[in-house]
Amino acid sequence: MSILKTDAITLGRTDYSDSSQIIIFYTRDYGKIHTIAKGFKRSSGKYNSKAIDLLTHYRILFIKKEHSTLHTLTDAVLQNNYPTFRNDLDTYFRASYMAELVNEFTEENDPNEPLFGLFLNTLNHIATDTNSTIWLLAFELKMLNILGYLPEWEHCIHCKKKIPHHERVTFNAVEGGARCVGCHGELKNGMLISAGAMFIAGRLANLNLHRLERVRVQLSICVEIEKVLRYYIVSLLKKELNSWKYVNFSPQEGIKV
Repeated sequence: MSILKTDAITLGRTDYSDSSQIIIFYTRDYGKIHTIAKGFKRSSGKYNSKAIDLLTHYRILFIKKEHSTLHTLTDAVLQNNYPTFRNDLDTYFRASYMAELVNEFTEENDPNEPLFGLFLNTLNHIATDTNSTIWLLAFELKMLNILGYLPEWEHCIHCKKKIPHHERVTFNAVEGGARCVGCHGELKNGMLISAGAMFIAGRLANLNLHRLERVRVQLSICVEIEKVLRYYIVSLLKKELNSWKYVNFSPQEGIKV
C-alpha cells in the first residue's frame, strides 16, 4: 500500500454505509479513481466538515490498494467549492455534463494531466463567466482532441480537399468527419452542418483557453456545432448522456458566446 497526494475533482458518489460513501475522483496524477470515504458522509442533514461535495476541487490524500481499484480516502482539503454551481442551475448542469463526459471517456487509473488541466481550468472559467457556452463547446472539442477522438473539421474525409466555407456538408460520425458536396454520394447516415460551423469548431479545438474570453461566435453556430458533437459522442459512447436533457443554449446569451 502507498499513501498518495494529488489534486482531484469530484465526479460522483454513492452511499456505502450510514457514514461512508464511494467517491469517484478525477485526479491530476492518477486519472480516475474510486475511493471509499469512511466517516465523510453527511447524516440526516447534519453538518459534517469532512463531507465530500460533487463538482468540487480538493487536494486529497488516499491509500492506494495494489490489488484493488477501490482505494481509501484519508483526507480531502478543499481548494474550490464553486458556489456558483449551487446558486445557478444552468451553470451547475453544464459542469455536471463536463463531469459526466470525463467519467464516460476515461478509464480507471489512466493518468492524463492535460485533460485534468482542461477540466479544472474550464470549471474555474464557467464558475465566474456568466457567458459559458463558448467554454463548454471548447471543453468538448479540446477533450476529444486530447483523447484522440477529434473529428476532421476542415477537409473532406473522402477526397481530402478543403471544404469551401459556403458549402453545407454531411458529417458522418462513423467516418469522423464530413464529406464535401461532391463526395457525399450514396452516404445514407449523417448530419448536415455548414462548412462555416466546421471551421469554427476546428479553431475552438486548437485555440488557447486564455484567448476564449475574446472570442465571439453567433449562437446559431454554437447550436449547430453542439448538435453535431452530441451526434458524434453518441456514436463513440454507444449511448446518450443523462445530463444532456438539462443543458441548453439560452437565447438570452445572444451573440456574445
